[in-house]
Amino acid sequence: MLYQPRLVPPRLAELWGLSPQWTEAIARRESCNCAWCGAKLRARRIAAVLLATYPVGDPSKLASSVAAWVRRPECQPLRLAEINQIEGLHDVLRALPGLAYSEYQEGVEPGAEVDRVRCENLTRLTYPDESFDLVLTSETLEHVPDLDAALREIHRILVPGGRHIFTVPVLPDVPLTFARAELMPDGTIVPRVPLIHHPGGDHGYPVFTEFGADWPDLLRNAGFETTVTLGSSTEEDLTPVFNCRKAESDSIGSAGPRLPHPREDASRSR
Repeated sequence: MLYQPRLVPPRLAELWGLSPQWTEAIARRESCNCAWCGAKLRARRIAAVLLATYPVGDPSKLASSVAAWVRRPECQPLRLAEINQIEGLHDVLRALPGLAYSEYQEGVEPGAEVDRVRCENLTRLTYPDESFDLVLTSETLEHVPDLDAALREIHRILVPGGRHIFTVPVLPDVPLTFARAELMPDGTIVPRVPLIHHPGGDHGYPVFTEFGADWPDLLRNAGFETTVTLGSSTEEDLTPVFNCRKAESDSIGSAGPRLPHPREDASRSR
């Protein structure tokens, strides 16, 4: 594996209160680029979960890469929504005839196309009910102003038994998922705690939700049978993958309230 380090911006590390060990772990999830496809570690983890969740072929000759997986006849009927491009996976997934790829574009009506790319908003998707077997996202949900609405929409477009496989940043010493900011009807962002942007700390996309150790339970409350693959977050590994299956009963609730961070000292070392 070709290791290409990507430094965490100092301002982001400061706002998150990251220790040197945590800073390195976050840099690692954005690095470890594959020498063949250039995928980041988190994209490679998603690929591993895909292969394990949807094994195809003879048990002695299972697909060992997503590039081989997408070419198998068994995968051709798969209806897959990739919501925002997953670098390192997107170009490979394009070989699937059932891929529906979209990006969020501010100011563009959901369902419209710009430069032949469909625009979708996770809080009000334009796809029909039960239209996908699989939804993939990576580092997206933290930037959605209404997390409950996004989970309801993902749940709605999945068939019973369908899956949402994704990553979000989770820091291991945060016990409870909490709202960092709120989007007001007039479009202004009101911070509940100091506002953070990805990737730069002070610049980039605003973060509305920080995910804590209770996140898998919140997903279950929202109607998903949830497993965390490849380990929980630790100081050495901050790259878990969440594998959420839509329950056959098709019941859905709310992820529940997300409170401001219980610690007022944002500079406390993590």
